[in-house]
Amino acid sequence: MPKIHFDFDKLAKGSLDHIGTILVKQAKGNMNKTSYGKTYIIGGKVHIASRVGDSPNNLSGALNKSIRFEIHGRKMKFGAGNESIRYAKFLELGTRKMSKRPNYTKSIMQNKHEIDLELKRLFEKSIRWGK
Repeated sequence: MPKIHFDFDKLAKGSLDHIGTILVKQAKGNMNKTSYGKTYIIGGKVHIASRVGDSPNNLSGALNKSIRFEIHGRKMKFGAGNESIRYAKFLELGTRKMSKRPNYTKSIMQNKHEIDLELKRLFEKSIRWGK
């Protein structure tokens, strides 16, 4: 009886790396497009906040620089923020006083077709016929 073997582990890291690179590029690009919302003066600088539902606008560039992905086995984490940038999740998910400014969810949805194609390629490349 013929057997089908799936070598996902060998190929998955390359696919996750490809998907992560696409998502980081998209998220950074989304933040480089100015959305016109409320105007604030912060530290003597004029800042135009993004509109509700749009990706956040850059203020210092720190959030944009922290956008990344990490691969741990068969899982990939994608997002932004670090110990000094704790506000990334508040922008993405909103708070009781501020509506969402989703950038990472939006980046995934904007690239859904490419992600689906990459996962299909992974599946097709990982099949081996054996005895």
